[in-house]
Amino acid sequence: MKAHVREIKKEAQQLMDNGEIDEFYLDQNRRHYVVHFRVRTSWAQVPFASSPRTPYVSNFTRQQIRRRIRSLP
Repeated sequence: MKAHVREIKKEAQQLMDNGEIDEFYLDQNRRHYVVHFRVRTSWAQVPFASSPRTPYVSNFTRQQIRRRIRSLP
């Protein structure tokens, strides 16, 4: 597993430990890695780059997850 994917996994685990998400798993499609997470009863997903261009990918992905949580009904 690539180093930045491990960092995303740590961020998602922290969100789960804080109670913001219920569970998560990482997946990969043709272009991106995807973090799938469950909030309340619905699943959502956030893609992130398979090759990061900046060291801030984990922070950006955490922000995207939080934005997706706020947008869920």
